[in-house]
Amino acid sequence: MKTLVIGLMGMAMLAQVSCSAAGAKETDENIRFYVGSGNGNQEYSIFLCELDPVNLAFSVLDSFAGATGSSYLALSPDGLTLFATSNESIPEDKRHNSVTSFRVNPEDHSLVPVGKQSSQGSGVCHVQASPKGDYLFAANYNSGHAAALPVDAEGKLSAATSVIQGEGSGPVASRQESPHAHQVMMDPAGKFLLVPDLGTDKVMNYAFDSESGQLTPNPDQPYLEMPPGSGPRHLAFHPSGDFVYVLSEMGATVTACRFDKNSGVLTAINSASIVGDDFTGNRQSAAVRVHPNGKYIYASNRDDVSNLAVFKKEGNGGITPIQLVHEIPYWPRDFNITPDGKFLVVAGARSNEIELFQVDGTTGMLSKTGAKASLPGPTCILFIE
Repeated sequence: MKTLVIGLMGMAMLAQVSCSAAGAKETDENIRFYVGSGNGNQEYSIFLCELDPVNLAFSVLDSFAGATGSSYLALSPDGLTLFATSNESIPEDKRHNSVTSFRVNPEDHSLVPVGKQSSQGSGVCHVQASPKGDYLFAANYNSGHAAALPVDAEGKLSAATSVIQGEGSGPVASRQESPHAHQVMMDPAGKFLLVPDLGTDKVMNYAFDSESGQLTPNPDQPYLEMPPGSGPRHLAFHPSGDFVYVLSEMGATVTACRFDKNSGVLTAINSASIVGDDFTGNRQSAAVRVHPNGKYIYASNRDDVSNLAVFKKEGNGGITPIQLVHEIPYWPRDFNITPDGKFLVVAGARSNEIELFQVDGTTGMLSKTGAKASLPGPTCILFIE
């Protein structure tokens, strides 16, 4: 497969992307994944990468243009369409950012742009496809808007059918002067859209009508209120769908919640620190993921300390901290766990690298492998299943 040229800096980076370490457990085949770059000057901002789990080596296979500033990526349920955020606008709506869809070649996972649509807000930062693949949801951080956009059978996006915004502000004037939607996450059944809003200290809770494409406040719980100044940023569903884990950026905590599949109501169980209870520096927590086996939860923090935290899921869905991992790539905007649950890849947005950690199958704890790869401004890791 041909590797696209991304300029002199990019060529230097691609020349050093493979780095091996001993001690990996053997699996049947290599694992492919996409990396989105939030570097707004990077024309080829989506990278197709591969992990060799036997030799613990990364390779960059290709790179793709079409969505400058691809800070977050999502795949359709059938894996044939990839969606990306973009800091560009479309001619019909120059006030707002856009989202782009790509058709995925199932043979080599190369990408062909299908088209763009307005995200209906500014600072688009997250996208997710509906369980049926017929809608894409987008979160706009700067303006605070969440939007629902129809997707046709070929992956083409249509104009948004619903645009909605939370209300209120928070006590941290410099960051919570207005709503700041930071993620859009639909429940596995496709009935409710949860939107962590950093600006209002709320997890907004919307009912979704797939026939009309409309989002409306959930009448049983319009929002889950989080502690003042905590700044909810991201959340992750447990594989069972019965629990949700909410990461608060400024509070640097993960809050375990029960999720009622029928009503969509969230109920907090307990919270735990991502940086340790004795940490006194600046906190900017970034991402949260649940292990495929549902037994462990992982979260990352940036700013004065870049670290990963590992939590064990208790029987009631609550969490207990079990590990803090330091000496990771700087500014870990995102990380993800391989579908087989054996490895975790961290994206260091400001150290321009990704790094591989091994996951202990018994304890869930992480250990370094020594494998790294250089990439410009990596901000999203998306595995291909």
